[in-house]
This record gives sequence, C-alpha cells and structure tokens, in this order.
Amino acid sequence: MRIGIDARLSGEPRSGIGRYTRALVEALVRQAPEERWVLYLDRPAPGLPRGVETRCLPWPQRLVWTFWVLPRALRREPVDLFHGVTGFELPPGGAGRLVTTVHDLIAVRFPALVPPRHRWAVRCLLGPALRRASRVIAVSEATRAEVLARYRLAPQTVRVVHEAASPSFRPPSAAVRATVRARHGLHRPYVLFVGLLEPKKNLNAVFEAVARLCRQGAWAGMELVVAGAGGWGPDPRPRANALGLERVVRFLGPVDDADLPALYAEALAFVFPSLWEGFGLPVLEAMATGTPVIAARRGALPEVTGGAALLVEPAAEALAEALATLLGDPGLRMRLRDAGLARAAAFSWERAATETLAVYREALR
Repeated sequence: MRIGIDARLSGEPRSGIGRYTRALVEALVRQAPEERWVLYLDRPAPGLPRGVETRCLPWPQRLVWTFWVLPRALRREPVDLFHGVTGFELPPGGAGRLVTTVHDLIAVRFPALVPPRHRWAVRCLLGPALRRASRVIAVSEATRAEVLARYRLAPQTVRVVHEAASPSFRPPSAAVRATVRARHGLHRPYVLFVGLLEPKKNLNAVFEAVARLCRQGAWAGMELVVAGAGGWGPDPRPRANALGLERVVRFLGPVDDADLPALYAEALAFVFPSLWEGFGLPVLEAMATGTPVIAARRGALPEVTGGAALLVEPAAEALAEALATLLGDPGLRMRLRDAGLARAAAFSWERAATETLAVYREALR
C-alpha cells in the first residue's frame, strides 16, 4: 500500500500540527514498515525517520500548493490513500482515498480568536474537505462531537484518535533539572505556561490572577514563567507590565524541546487557561513530567486531563483561587502529580498509530 501524507509542517517543532505529524509518522513507520510511506513537503525537513520517501515540491503559497502543485504530483505518482493533517487542506479528486485530521473548530466556533486569513480558509474549505474524505480523524471526542454537529457527516466516518506526549516527556533527573534551570536563569519557584502567545491562550487572565495574588501577599518570591513563541495578535507583555508584573513574569520565548521536560518538572504548577482546545497537548506533557495542572474547563481539556487536574473557568478570579489552593497545599500537589502521571501513561503514539492504521484500512474498503 502506498500512503501519502502532507508533511509540510513536520519541520516546525513549535507548531502543534507539526509535532503531531512528525510523531505520528515515526510511529506509523515503526508499526507498518512494509507499507510505502511518501511524505509531501514544500521545503526540506531534517530528521525525518528512515523508511520514508519524500517528495519536495517547493511553492510559497499554501493553498496553491494544496490545490495545484500537490495534485499534479499525485497524478504523476498515484497513491492508494492520502492523509491531510490540517483538516481543511485536502487535494481535490484523483489522489486515491482521502483521510483528514481535524484538530479543532476554533476558526468556526470562535472566529475572533484566529488570524483573519486562517479563519477565511477554514470556513471556506473545511466543509468541502470533510465531505471529500472517506474518513475523518478527530483528535478528541469533543472535536468529533463538534464536527458531527456542524457538518452532518455520517457518524461512522468520523473516528477519534487521541494525540500523546512524546516519550521524552518524563520526570528528568535532578542533574538535568538543575542544568535547565541554570540555563534559563530560573532561581525562584515558578508557575509555568507553555504555548503560543496568541489570544485564544488567554494569558491576560493569568496575569490578572497573579496580580491578585501579589496584592494578597500570596505570591511572594515567585515567578510566572511564560515559554512560547509569539503568535498572532497583540504582544501580551504590555498587559503584564501594566499590572505591575515586570519583575514577576518571565518571558523565555521559544524553548528547545530538549529543555521542556525539565522546565515542566521544575514548576510548582502548570497553568493552561486556554479559551478552547481541540486536544491541549501541553497539559499532557506537563502531567507526563509529574507537574500538577490547572486547566480551563473548556473544549477537550476535561477529556484529556480525565480528573487528574484542577479544572476552572478561564477567568482571573477562578484562576487566582485555584493557584492559591494548589500552591498552599503540598499534599494536593502530590496527589495531582501522581494522578497526572497515571493519566498521561494512558496515551501513546504507538496506540495512535495503531488506531490511524485502522482508519486507513476502513477508508480503503
């Protein structure tokens, strides 16, 4: 069987879809080396797994690549099945059977939370892509329910395949933790946020929560550490500064994957107040490294955390109360640590690959 996969984002480790693509491809190749795996790229991507073929098709405009460049390549070298990983970017007919992965419907449900160009592309192209696909993969039950409600697909054509934290996300040694702390100049206890700095992540609510705790004297000697690249939308730094948090909030920018497990593990807590997530991989990464989690009671986050996190409304007052409770109760932090480790162990890329292969077989019947 010759299987094509849109791997354009696999060279972008800070992209959630990029991480998904790379981890899934690696697991698929391990589980089914007898298949012919063909990765379609628009530029070279280093570090791809052995056992794959690549087709590099340079073109700067994404939609032109999807609807013109890629179909030409698929006509020259047909595949039995093509897997699009962004949901809405799926080639027209002639590409064999089609499978697409939907990560969330934020552009449809909360259009103000995504860039205008992305909002337009998803709203125009997702519905037709879902109808062309033989099977649709949703990364959570929450996302599946939204897809079925909005697009009226046959329920048996939409399958859930959960994501997972990379195996590198596990409690690191004390020496590794000390090295990472020193590298980033982290000398005080801290609460951590990891993610793109964009409106849907709702960082302003965390800043306001921390400012409340500072006024109450419940944040003495601590930092809020923010790790992540700038996304679209306003820079969050001015809001933190306006609340008087210049010496309380540390912006690290993008952090190398090699440092992330220790950065999570050293945190007293991980806070993720996102307004909506189709999955929410950072909460799973935090739990896998033994860090207690506070997350918003929105989207797929209750499903992913599975009772192993403190869930709150994503508003400053609720976040401040949860932070005060967790930081003041070492026993609760330990219970959440243990529950989080057990919950994270229920997800794996090997399981995701097994379930994805089953979806491919269904699509090819």
